[in-house]
Amino acid sequence: MIWTPKEKRAALERALQSRTFARAEQLRAFLQFICEAEINGTCEGLTEYVIGVEVLGRPKSYAPAEDSSVRTRAYELRQKLQQLYSTELPQEPAQITIPKGSYIPQFLKLPAPTDERVPNTPMPPGRQQGGDGRAQPGRGRRVAILGGFLLAAAMGAAITLLAVRQIPRRPEIDPVLAEAWKPLANGNANILLSVAGPLHLILGPEGRDSLGLPMYPAPRETYALYRQHRFLAPGARLDMTFTDNAVGFGTMNGVVTTVTTLRSLGASFQILPDRAAPISALRDRNAILFGKPSESVTITQAMENAPLLVDYDPSARIFVIRDRTSGKTFVSQSDGQGRFTSVYGLVTVLNTRNSDRGRLAMIIFSGINSAGADGAADFFSSPRALRNLRAVFAREGVHGFPAAYQVVVKCTFGDLLMINYEYQAHKILQKDYN
Repeated sequence: MIWTPKEKRAALERALQSRTFARAEQLRAFLQFICEAEINGTCEGLTEYVIGVEVLGRPKSYAPAEDSSVRTRAYELRQKLQQLYSTELPQEPAQITIPKGSYIPQFLKLPAPTDERVPNTPMPPGRQQGGDGRAQPGRGRRVAILGGFLLAAAMGAAITLLAVRQIPRRPEIDPVLAEAWKPLANGNANILLSVAGPLHLILGPEGRDSLGLPMYPAPRETYALYRQHRFLAPGARLDMTFTDNAVGFGTMNGVVTTVTTLRSLGASFQILPDRAAPISALRDRNAILFGKPSESVTITQAMENAPLLVDYDPSARIFVIRDRTSGKTFVSQSDGQGRFTSVYGLVTVLNTRNSDRGRLAMIIFSGINSAGADGAADFFSSPRALRNLRAVFAREGVHGFPAAYQVVVKCTFGDLLMINYEYQAHKILQKDYN
């Protein structure tokens, strides 16, 4: 069936506004770019090079043969579309697909159910015309009963099919995801998610409800900053108060990504702030921690012997990822105006604890800031990234995933939105389980 441009744009908009694509900014841009080209009849321009430059921000010197980012993103986009129409929009009559080996989208429309009726016959009920043209009593009644039975069976089958279609299909779990997240990939995992954050100073107008917390006068230079995005009446004063309940936006995104992955794995979990989850609360439980040592005593204790650590560098006056064995540091990059263009995240997997319920896992998503923790969680939730990581381990003679290891993840940004994340380095802490 042929779509009109209006129908195509409506289908594209439903996909872009879906929950499935809510946090996949780059994939949304990819999808919109190629769909607009198809709708406008400019598909001949949908080359790997054009997509790399126009969508992924690659330089004009970009060489597709040496950089597979477009092909990788196209694969991820196909997976997202499959997830969208199998879970969130299973009844969507208009579906967008991208055939393998092509960047030109196809707009498929599911056919509406046809209304096929058996024509009425002029014969009286209970009578059927025989081969000699004479009416034969009795046969018509048997045929009517048989026809009614077949019609009822067909209607029952149609209703059953419709009911099945209305049940969202659970997406298939990529085996590499279940392998990397084991033993968290089951309904009895009993996982605790502990979320840490830096101690914050909350700025606000004088006299607001502070729940009895001590208030401090705000410096004069904070007034202009406050008025950039908030209203402050002329002559009003600003106060400050401390809180440890604030979580960075990147950390929040990392928690959402992790929760989505755990739900796809069928795992049970509980989320608590770090201050309510001391290390004693992790006993006999699987745990996923978010934050860096400077934000959490629990994370400091858990990573006491880890070679890679998020640490403050006094000379650079920023947080870095430091290799305590070699002294090497991974330092983020900025645009010269104080805005990061790339940051580093750190994944720490400690699958070495045992209990009466069997082996337990601890995963820590850290970063030089909350965006790094977001990139670390995204990396560890990506089947593509995990397959590449498993291949890295295989080159060192490790089959599958080690018992304990750390991975440095480089995250690139544009306009405060994560563009890409990629493997940077790793340390194997323990190859096999004891």
